[in-house]
Amino acid sequence: MNESTKAWRQDEGSVDFIQIFVGLLIIAIAAIGTFQALFYGYEQLDFQMRYRKAICVARSYAEYWQGRVHTDLDYKNRQIMNGNLRTPHEAMLDSRDPTTVLDDVYCEVAYGPIVPVDLEETGVGVDHFLIYVIVTWWEPNDNAQVAPPHKVEFHAAMIPAAL
Repeated sequence: MNESTKAWRQDEGSVDFIQIFVGLLIIAIAAIGTFQALFYGYEQLDFQMRYRKAICVARSYAEYWQGRVHTDLDYKNRQIMNGNLRTPHEAMLDSRDPTTVLDDVYCEVAYGPIVPVDLEETGVGVDHFLIYVIVTWWEPNDNAQVAPPHKVEFHAAMIPAAL
């Protein structure tokens, strides 16, 4: 065997530049992939938290109108019975940083027409009322001019107290 082949076979555990470079490249790619996955997961959890809060807001608003139907709703007042889809209420959905109000996420809460339903179709009395609540919001990174708002729709029914 000649001397150059012996030198290659007598590896004493040294690491050359290419091995170090490839190892660092693999570690960097793995770290970038891990941080991207963590950031994506955090954004998804953040969105799910706001989505569930919007469901709670819609449910509580529907329960409010169910209580009004059951207790003191003025059926002859067209402004109340037609809903407020054109002028929704604004509510806070998420207070992201408690030290500032600049990054808070707000939602618009509206209810559709309160529809009286007569199942017997006799025209005498009302069987129940249908209530429709809509909660819309934009995420912090959404472009409000381009992206449609996120929406939660909640349908409820209520029997008036007179029945």
